[in-house]
Amino acid sequence: MTPVRILIADDHDVVRQGVRAVLEAEPEWIVCGEATNGREAVAKAVELRPEIVVLDVSMPELNGLEATRQIRRVVPTKILILTVHESDQVVTEVLDAGADGYVLKTDAGRKLVEAIRALLQDQQFFTERVRTVAARPSKRRRGAAATRPVRLTARQREVLQLLTEGRSNKEIGAMLGMTTRTAETHRTQIMARLNLHSMSALVRYAIRNRIIEP
Repeated sequence: MTPVRILIADDHDVVRQGVRAVLEAEPEWIVCGEATNGREAVAKAVELRPEIVVLDVSMPELNGLEATRQIRRVVPTKILILTVHESDQVVTEVLDAGADGYVLKTDAGRKLVEAIRALLQDQQFFTERVRTVAARPSKRRRGAAATRPVRLTARQREVLQLLTEGRSNKEIGAMLGMTTRTAETHRTQIMARLNLHSMSALVRYAIRNRIIEP
């Protein structure tokens, strides 16, 4: 039987090692790759084409929410969120982005294998603490999301995360394959759209909207 290939994306070495140990205890599963940030997770998902991606929400360079959106657009894989976040807003946003399952890290020891087995059978899986939110009708979730103003494009959200992580315009340009001037233009447009006038205000916005961690 062909082994199930799983990609793990988390910026904490200890977490990745622990998840790998749990998964590789299953005889028909292999961890085909690891990623330490969201951008690397997208690239490795495209390269390796795993059946399952286990993805954290809070990661540098590209957060798990944006990574989920990008992976969903280009790779026919199942995405399992493994995170510490359990707020209704985070759960709803992740599900709207296209995740197939959501497991809290505190439940990983008991639920991670069960969750992946469910996803492999084309079922969704949610731990008990997030099931109430996940069980809401999809129209309600989409309606709730629609009432939140979509202020930034996907590219602008990427630039914003890198900016608020302290990257220079030159670094952002190199990372995203654009010129420094284009990165500067994105920064100007982001601040104009959000009506913000300083880096500290941008950072506060990014934290409040869970683009970066405080």
